Amino acid sequence: MMNDPRVSRHAEALGRSGFTVLVVCMKSTRSVSRRAEQRDFYAITRCEHSYLVQRLIVAREVKLDRVRRERPNVLCKALDNVTATITFLLRMLDVSLKFARVGRKLNADIYASNDLDTLLAGVLSASCPARHVVYDAHELWPDMLVGMGYPSPEIAFFRVMELILVRKVATTITVNEFISAELRRRYGISQPHVILNFSGNEARRTQRRFSSRTIKVALYQGAFIRNRGLENLIRACKFLHEDVELVMRGFGEIEKELRLIAEPFNNCRFDRPVPPDKLVLAASSADVGIVSYLPINLNNYYASPNKLFDCIQAGLPVLVSDLPFLREVVTKNKIGYLFDPRNPEDIARAINRATRSENLRVLKRNVLKIRDRYSWKEEQKKLVDIYRRILYSRIGVNPTS
Repeated sequence: MMNDPRVSRHAEALGRSGFTVLVVCMKSTRSVSRRAEQRDFYAITRCEHSYLVQRLIVAREVKLDRVRRERPNVLCKALDNVTATITFLLRMLDVSLKFARVGRKLNADIYASNDLDTLLAGVLSASCPARHVVYDAHELWPDMLVGMGYPSPEIAFFRVMELILVRKVATTITVNEFISAELRRRYGISQPHVILNFSGNEARRTQRRFSSRTIKVALYQGAFIRNRGLENLIRACKFLHEDVELVMRGFGEIEKELRLIAEPFNNCRFDRPVPPDKLVLAASSADVGIVSYLPINLNNYYASPNKLFDCIQAGLPVLVSDLPFLREVVTKNKIGYLFDPRNPEDIARAINRATRSENLRVLKRNVLKIRDRYSWKEEQKKLVDIYRRILYSRIGVNPTS
């Protein structure tokens, strides 16, 4: 609920359409303190980890800080990887059991699992055969672990887990055609439905005129995590024109590292993160948006991030990694430029080019032409139709009648 606005966006759309929606999530240090919350169109229940898992997570974070400082030998790193894997699996099992306990008490008509780490909870809640579970695959989840230091057996385990569970659900949906085709090829399932990560337009506003800006702002807005190319994005500050500033708005595990890289540059600043429902409004004060992903695994290669559509709704031209889905949206609509996320100079080239007044004016005009077409207002109708068909099937009603 704190990291991915797709969840709240789907919950609100279904609630507006007459469904009674409960979102079950984990309580975090950044969430509100209360365990239950009622929003306009859905409710939230927050679970907490068991005491043992909480202690393991804290111990793991302390250990991770020490490992990074001391740079231990190969044996220590191997042992550390083993403890990391055990902690990760126990944490995931704890979440699944907590969610399933809540889910089974509800006896809901439909259970929706967001990503693989909650799919087991959905299947357990519905009981087998789980023909009223919706699997919303935001990512190629097992592939997301490739290149992040996770051992191959763990990645293989999650691929087998997804293979078994995805065949038990009523419907699979995902974020773009590339991932949909890959899931079908990989698991032999029916073509997953595509619900794009379009943003709502309620929070957008008209930007200030270009002429009123002395400094052009290039914005990255999102999580500070590895394999996004954020280190190279900050290093690109060395090659930016004098009238360009990079703004990093967000939080995450590598924030300290990113701030250290940014220290030599006076044209890079960090802003506090904003809530998911304020992302479009916050982005609208910038001149261009940046979507940076390193193609280290298939999940990154086919990335379809929320921030791309947040930028479009905010009226921002977008500069993106040269990857299939990002390339398709940007080049087809002529709303930005591509860059190589492994090359700071190439990133700077794209930013400098986009922030020149003539280019910026043309790109901005193109964005404004398409943003109603890339809005959640129309896309949500597909989502509601999918859920209604599952419900009609469950209660034995012909959806065409």
